[in-house]
Amino acid sequence: MSAPSHKPLSASFTEQQLVLALPALQQFWQQGQHQSFFSFDQTRICYSSFRHPKPRAEIVLSPGRIEACQKYQEFCFDLYQAGFTVHLIDHRGQGLSDRINADRHLGDVADFQHYVQDFALWLEQHIVPKQQAPLLGLAHSMGSAILCRYLQQHSEHAFSGAVYCSPMFGIQSKPLPKIIATSLVRLITTLNNLCGRQSRYFPGQKPYLDKPFTGNHLTHSLVRYQQFRQLYQTQAELQLGGVSSRWLQQSLKAITALQQAPALVLPQLIVQATEDPVVDNQMQQLYQQKHLQQGEACELVKIQGALHEIIFESDPLRNQLFTTLNRFVLQLGL
Repeated sequence: MSAPSHKPLSASFTEQQLVLALPALQQFWQQGQHQSFFSFDQTRICYSSFRHPKPRAEIVLSPGRIEACQKYQEFCFDLYQAGFTVHLIDHRGQGLSDRINADRHLGDVADFQHYVQDFALWLEQHIVPKQQAPLLGLAHSMGSAILCRYLQQHSEHAFSGAVYCSPMFGIQSKPLPKIIATSLVRLITTLNNLCGRQSRYFPGQKPYLDKPFTGNHLTHSLVRYQQFRQLYQTQAELQLGGVSSRWLQQSLKAITALQQAPALVLPQLIVQATEDPVVDNQMQQLYQQKHLQQGEACELVKIQGALHEIIFESDPLRNQLFTTLNRFVLQLGL
């Protein structure tokens, strides 16, 4: 059971306070343990840990595509203040981890399973051996697909529960119908393979671009969006652009496997952004329905009006996420 001294998980700073709070967040980040390891193919994977002296639980955070651990400074601070140890990983090809192409801006992966293998090695070699409290998986977007595939492939995992924020359990294909979009990805990938051009941007995808806040599809929070962009301007090595056709094909294959796998036997929570233009919310609902039909605990909570990055949303929307997370961790007895 959670210790009575732990306060509920909540936002430490409002959007108005964030600019002044930046030095405190940066100082907190510097006090973490920032390390790396070599994965199965000698790709260097970076990760960060913030170890609470008396943790109620240890949160293993799996970020989304493009994202670096540093982007989560505010969220890590919030989690730590509520009594959680936090571990984050830079997936291969992004953040400070090794890029797999000469073009550092290209979002690419040879096999989606490589993400899962990195994640498994990280847990087995660097997290579980030092574990001091129950593990809770918390993931965003692509990171949710990685966490979910890990759980599906490792029945002896150490997790007490899993939270998926805007999970990539399906990719939005609008304006194209899904069947046409999938066929197009397959065709372009095949042509690239025949021409020896596996690592090319998918048509319409480009290198990193510092896009303006207006019209963005990630968040309604101007200050959180600006801080994320400023971080990537200050640390250019973190920048990542659009995806390759190979990344898209590999992700679609992983999503199909994810949806077809047997239901997981652990409490799961899906936090859905109702206005998400990036991932397919209908596929999240199908995933939940499969679990409910097989008698497994899988809750889906909709954050009305939220865009894709719920963790970085405006205060009213972000606070709904905290309310949902608090209820879930209490249900788990954490």
